[in-house]
Amino acid sequence: MSNDRHNAYKTHQHEQETPRETEARALLGCARRIEAACQPGASMDDYIHAIKHNQQLWTIFQVCLCEPDNQLPRDLKVLLLNLSRFVDKVSFRALVEYVPNELKGLVDINRNIAAGLGVKTATDTAIESSMATQSASVMTSA
Repeated sequence: MSNDRHNAYKTHQHEQETPRETEARALLGCARRIEAACQPGASMDDYIHAIKHNQQLWTIFQVCLCEPDNQLPRDLKVLLLNLSRFVDKVSFRALVEYVPNELKGLVDINRNIAAGLGVKTATDTAIESSMATQSASVMTSA
């Protein structure tokens, strides 16, 4: 990875955070921002900035995936680059035409990739906690 991209990661990386955690946090932040921008009452500026911010993140991913020293398996790189093409396609359309319903796909992609990076969302944590509580009550009542 070139120095500029490495420095960009370092700038946004929290102390004690791995690059995977930084990427997941960025994806989840973009997902939240898009969702908020699609809510009734959100401004058109919020909508446009949320889309552009997400697209910038995916552009960074595209560049990093094409770096010669990127050690991800080729099949994974191809899959992620194809996803990034979809993100571009949806983003460009959404910037030209107000289509908040179509942005749910971008939110889902970001959340799924973040989950694959091993970072849990608040919803995931709540679901796991609920399941653990239910399991504990089943175990004690048996």
